[in-house]
Amino acid sequence: MNYKYRNSELDTSSLQPKSGIRPERPGISGLGGWLILIQIGLWVTLVLLIADMSQVNVIMDPVRWEGVRGIDPELYTEGIRPLLWFGVISSVMLLLLVIVNLVLLHKKKRQFPRMMIILYIANVLIGVVTWIMIARIDIPREQHVLDPKSAFNLTIRSILTCCIFIPYFLKSVRVKNTFVK
Repeated sequence: MNYKYRNSELDTSSLQPKSGIRPERPGISGLGGWLILIQIGLWVTLVLLIADMSQVNVIMDPVRWEGVRGIDPELYTEGIRPLLWFGVISSVMLLLLVIVNLVLLHKKKRQFPRMMIILYIANVLIGVVTWIMIARIDIPREQHVLDPKSAFNLTIRSILTCCIFIPYFLKSVRVKNTFVK
């Protein structure tokens, strides 16, 4: 079987863009395949970020760190509080990115793959900065409540996710056929 098309066999009129919509290429399209995992991941991330944001008042309370966990007030002010603020700000940014991506996904907008790549890269950058900030906090071993190892593992997982899904968004025929508006 010869799968190559000759110029005379290809109907180019169907490939012409109509009103800003990218022409569909031969192959599969729709929100199936690996895009199901992307959808599940976005919805789970949305729920987890909302849950995290609902706990901001509890997490940011100095009494929780100084009184209950016995952290020195100076250590909280110089090390932990900036880390917590970075976490809150990055969570808000990620929450907005996830909401935008869900809207773009379900409207099948052409910007969706680019925005997902931005989300993946933002996750890596936030993970690296968090890991560095935790590693720089000088907490005595008996008081250590922040583990740089878990932040490092999260960063490695984010990098692996980038290595898998960024090429998928760049090369997938399904992605190119689905997000055309």
